[in-house]
Amino acid sequence: MRIDPSGVSSPQVFLYRAIECHMISRTPAAFNSLSNEPILVFTLSATEQKMTQAQRQKIEARLSSYNIPVQILQIVADRCDCSLDTGINGRELPKKPKLSTVLALLNDKAILLLEQIFLDCHDSFSGLRFAVFLSSMYSPMMHKFVMDTKIVIKPGLEYSFDIGIYSRNTEKLVAVGMQNNEGEQAATGRSLRRFMAAVKDLRLLGISGAYYSSSYGYADGDPWRSAGRIASGAESPTEIRFFEYRDKIYSEIKSK
Repeated sequence: MRIDPSGVSSPQVFLYRAIECHMISRTPAAFNSLSNEPILVFTLSATEQKMTQAQRQKIEARLSSYNIPVQILQIVADRCDCSLDTGINGRELPKKPKLSTVLALLNDKAILLLEQIFLDCHDSFSGLRFAVFLSSMYSPMMHKFVMDTKIVIKPGLEYSFDIGIYSRNTEKLVAVGMQNNEGEQAATGRSLRRFMAAVKDLRLLGISGAYYSSSYGYADGDPWRSAGRIASGAESPTEIRFFEYRDKIYSEIKSK
């Protein structure tokens, strides 16, 4: 199965501004396999956050073809010091305004960040893209997406996931998403075994689904295939699926 979360296959756009790169250390987490490794973060200088009207319109036109939930746009707005009031409040169901309308409310910095996330597809923003993909399974109208969430199973036992999906009505955890954090390497059996161990404990919470994604494929060998067989053969209502993100498309990986 091949799924494009944007609904379109966008060609690579030319870069009309420089990107300043720097390294930061990831905060240690209970589950992330690269908790102590540096990650690459892209930032824009103040002079690079301004665009001509034509440049902005071009980016907005391409982004408007993508199915980006309002929640993700809010996260981007918050990171770019942009106030975005979209009517989502507490447990109330969010409004679903036309994407082009919301884009017009964002500042230039937020538009450029959306370009990096969904058009240029930088690795450092893969979690947000994975959240958009999962929103095709779990409607943002009924679910809340939380990035980099920590889930406590019981005192002394907790896991960190890239994405936590919660019911808006009950506020209970519904599903989780985790990515391969091996650093431009194929997902290994070790990483997948840790994922499956976490999912086994999360079943105690009655979650509906657990999803794993890798942007660099899966290592050959039995470990990940065994994980897939365990997932498909488990006597549990929890749906467990594995995906690969390549060429801006998510493809499901199934055990053979």
